[in-house]
Order: sequence, then C-alpha cells, then structure tokens
Amino acid sequence: MKAFSALTNKLGIDLGSSQVRIFRDDRVVLEESSVAVVDNINGRVLGFGTDALIRYHEEPENHYLAWPVKNGSIADYNIAKSMLRYFINKALHHSVSRPSVMIAVPCETSSVARHALVDALMHAGARQVYLIASPAAAAIGADFNLENSSTILSMVIGRDVTNVGLYCCGGIVSQVGDAFGGHNIDVGICQYLQDKYNILIGIEQAEKLKSEVISLTRGGNQDTFTIRGRRISDGVEVVIELSLEELSPVMKKIMKPVLSSVKRAIAEATPDMAGDLLKNGLLLSGGSALLSGLKDWLSFELGIPVLVPDNPADIISEGCLKAFDKQKHLSLLIENGEKYYGGA
Repeated sequence: MKAFSALTNKLGIDLGSSQVRIFRDDRVVLEESSVAVVDNINGRVLGFGTDALIRYHEEPENHYLAWPVKNGSIADYNIAKSMLRYFINKALHHSVSRPSVMIAVPCETSSVARHALVDALMHAGARQVYLIASPAAAAIGADFNLENSSTILSMVIGRDVTNVGLYCCGGIVSQVGDAFGGHNIDVGICQYLQDKYNILIGIEQAEKLKSEVISLTRGGNQDTFTIRGRRISDGVEVVIELSLEELSPVMKKIMKPVLSSVKRAIAEATPDMAGDLLKNGLLLSGGSALLSGLKDWLSFELGIPVLVPDNPADIISEGCLKAFDKQKHLSLLIENGEKYYGGA
C-alpha cells in the first residue's frame, strides 16, 4: 500500500476563468488559457488552451472560442470535463496513474457548483479530489502557518472574482467572495473613456493600459500618454492625450469593490486579532496583484502592511499542492470531494 501511495501523482490546480495553472512536484507544469475552440458548423470541440487559441486565429471565420469557467465555477460541464482531462493528461505526460487533485475554489462556491467541479475532475481522470478556498491556498503557498493562533488575512483577485479569507487556528474567521476582478477593471477603463471622451477602445487595449501605464498612486504626476480609439458619434479614429494624474483617481474608484471586500472580511475579526493584522498584514495574490500602486493604496486605506509574493499568479496552485501535507491539521479548510461525487 505504501509503495502504491508513493507512485500516486498529486496535482495542485488553480482553475480560473481565463487561466488554468497546475503545480506538480516543485513547479508550475502547466499554464494555459482555460478555453476551448469549437467548430461553427457542427459544434465539435477541436482543442483546448494554447492549441485552441492557435487554431481559432488560423480560421476565425470557421470557429468560436468557448470559456467553460465563469466566476470561478463551471458554466459548461461537458467542455470543462474534456478540458480538464486534456490539461491533467498534459501535466502528467500521459501517466497511467490517476492523480489526487487539490483544487482551489471561490469562497462562496455553492454545493451544486462544487458537485459539478468534483464530478468533472473525477470523470477527467482524478483518483481523489479535495477542495480548498483560494485565499487559504494562497496563504499556504506563501508559507503562512494557518494552524497556529496567529490571524492570517489573504486576498486573491482573479479575472472576475475577488476572494478574501481571514483564518486563525486552522479555521475560518470569515470568507468573502465578490463578482469583481481584472476583467471588471478593464471594462471600467473603457467605460470612463466612453463617458468622458466619447471614444471606444477594445478590452485588450484597456488591459494593456492597466498593466503597463495606469497607477493608483500617481496623483500629481504630470506625465502623459496617448490613447487611440474610435469616436462614438461617427466612428472616426481619434487620438487623445491623457495624464497619469487624471487616471489615478479613476482607478481608485474602479477598485472600490476590492477595498470593500477586505473591509467586510476584517469586520468579523475580534479586537485581539488587531495585533496579528498589523504584524502579518494582507497577503495579496492573483492575476491583478501586480497592478501598479495597488499594494500601496490598499496599505494606506487599511492601515496594515500589504505583501505581494514574487509569483502572485502561481501561488494559489502551489498552495494547493502544499495543502496535501496539511490535511490532518487543516480539516476545517480542506474538504474531501467524495461527498459531492455521484459515481462513475
């Protein structure tokens, strides 16, 4: 039995609405878009991840892209099941051994959504499935000790979901999930330019501005940059010049739901946890954690330090894998998927 156990593959999976990451051994072995490409005529799924994007861009008139995960939960069961099987096989290099999977889920995932996820993973080839909330996984990935009496605050900002968890003594003090993420930030930038300047830009351009130009903490900065878009009234292409000073308060307004999520989680803390929050601060992870100025803005608004790990997007899947070694002591945080699985 021990010999068999030693051969069992273990995978930590962060299944996001835009990206899936799989952690195995001591590294990310798979990082691809959580997307499928589908034939326009017969509805047949032709590929997943990077292969799907390549095939779609080769013949966009014949195919469309399907994103089977929405708000951190499965939206299309059949496509998600096939996609997970493809990714798991790719991560294991087609090993015959069925893996044990620890997967991160949003804090407020319903029992129905958990059942769909576990069922899809089992049919995709998993031997066992365990579930853990994404903020807890991130904290474990960052080597925070969730077993002791020190209070840990963790936040994950994904594509369309923000999750915050407050943990102490191996249990949950509070967990908050909101339907807001990186995609909403991009939409907010587009909406501002539409309302203020009557121009339209694409989501990809807004994402580039968010990642490379705009900051939450550059108020008073007179540096300028140009944006190219189409005027709503007549469709004519125009170029406008904006300053970083103008966009900083706009970004703070867009990011208010993130601040609100953290404050709601902290509101459940007891007075004697205040010292821990001042010492340990907030762990900030997820795809949007590196947004310029976000760390400093949150620290100023909350009055506590904010820590961003070197790998904020990978740390959730890493924490899922590390959580296998902590199941005995974190039984209140790690859920056995058996109770959701309906059979073969």
